[in-house]
Amino acid sequence: MEAFWNSVRPLFHPDPPGGAGAAAAERGIESADKAPDLCGPSGAVFAADPMALAGSKAHPLIAGTKVHLVTFGCQMNKYDSEMVAGLLGEHGAGFVPNEDDAELLVFNTCSVRGRAEDRVYGRLSYLKRRKSRDPGFLIAVMGCMAQKEGEQIAQRFPYVDLIVGTRQLHQFSSLLERVREGAPTPLLAIDESPKVEFGETVARRESRHMAYLTVTRGCNKRCTYCVVPYTRGPEASRPIEDVVAEARRLVNDGVVEIMLLGQTIDTYGYDLGRERANLTKLLRAMHAVEGLKRIRFITSHPEECQEDLWRAMSDLGDKVMPFVHMPAQSGSDRVLRRMARGYTRQRYTEVVEMARRFCPEVEIACDWIVGFCGESDADFEASVAMMEEIRFQSSYIFKYSPREGTPALNLEDDVPEEVKRARNQRLLDLQERISLEKNRAHVGRVEDVLAEGPSKTDPSRLTGRSRQHKLVHFPGGAELAGKIVPVRVTGATGLSLQGETVMGGRE
Repeated sequence: MEAFWNSVRPLFHPDPPGGAGAAAAERGIESADKAPDLCGPSGAVFAADPMALAGSKAHPLIAGTKVHLVTFGCQMNKYDSEMVAGLLGEHGAGFVPNEDDAELLVFNTCSVRGRAEDRVYGRLSYLKRRKSRDPGFLIAVMGCMAQKEGEQIAQRFPYVDLIVGTRQLHQFSSLLERVREGAPTPLLAIDESPKVEFGETVARRESRHMAYLTVTRGCNKRCTYCVVPYTRGPEASRPIEDVVAEARRLVNDGVVEIMLLGQTIDTYGYDLGRERANLTKLLRAMHAVEGLKRIRFITSHPEECQEDLWRAMSDLGDKVMPFVHMPAQSGSDRVLRRMARGYTRQRYTEVVEMARRFCPEVEIACDWIVGFCGESDADFEASVAMMEEIRFQSSYIFKYSPREGTPALNLEDDVPEEVKRARNQRLLDLQERISLEKNRAHVGRVEDVLAEGPSKTDPSRLTGRSRQHKLVHFPGGAELAGKIVPVRVTGATGLSLQGETVMGGRE
């Protein structure tokens, strides 16, 4: 990644003072897999000098603070990290690539699975010795886990300084100021605010050319296995004019693709009045944003997908990409009832057929839970048959694990762990075969690929996404980053396509 940014820096701005190493020093927000986020050359998006971004908003208790931020979980969490990073940047904080150099270490947490929580608890335990050596070193926990278990975190780890829930993230900077002013710690901010603040993402992003944009927060569904309604609260939508205004700011800042985020994106606007705001109206408004080339949205719910959505995707297909992430979770009606998903297998299949009728190019990604309470062999076989029938582009497959505070905790977790593992592997193997077959069908075609950056496995090649969100590797220079490139597919694996650029554009 550092080599890539060194190579593309001249395209955006001259080297900052200090030479090439200064760009690496700007990094300081990472995913849990250690891949650096929000890193890049100096300039409007990524500032080597944080005071240049801060301007009149610089705060003496934050300016100059060295921050390292670790993000666990979904795209929504990445958006939240970008928002908080932007707030801190506006106040003059800088970001460092190594948490050992940080004066403030922030964990943005996830509660969907127990493993993510365990990793945070492990990191917090490890930091006890460092905190005792350096009392001025600050630790903050934010996000879903903070909202769900804030009191327990404060009790188990009294040396944590700041705990910020999902609906107080817009207050992160002012809360940090209170800590620096000497407020008793751990300082908890986990109340469910009746007003939801969405923030902006221009100041800091993972990518110069692509951005997440949250349009709803919270969830009104009550799936029995899920903690999200309890960690993020009821659904609240952002007015269309606010979303479009931020989209224009992002485009002015170099973004060409925006991913609209919502826990149940299809119910966007219901709380505002469906005549005033809904997903179809939002897509049409976003389509009119000049300079925006690609629009995506997640996550869809099969109970809520209506025909007008697929008609809009067909009408707006030059910008609205033909890709839908729509979890099924199970192919068994009996299990779906126990999960309280609100639809049947037939309904899911009908939605897929409708989508493919209006948008023949559309690809669908899916989520599955195996080993849910009471899942029999026959129930699992129904999921296998459904995957075979629909042939998803990709699937995220998880073994069920009970989550504190969910209704499913009252059900018996009666599927043995070894059975869960076997079912998980069987679905993984099946999806891998289907993905490979579908990807091989693209060999010989020319795909329009938005170039993102260098391939993780081969820095001499670029990585990008096709219209259907397929990962594509192809040769090309740094000058192609952020551009839509015609690529002829020459090979395929279950995970990606390989190709060669078409000289002179499409043939």
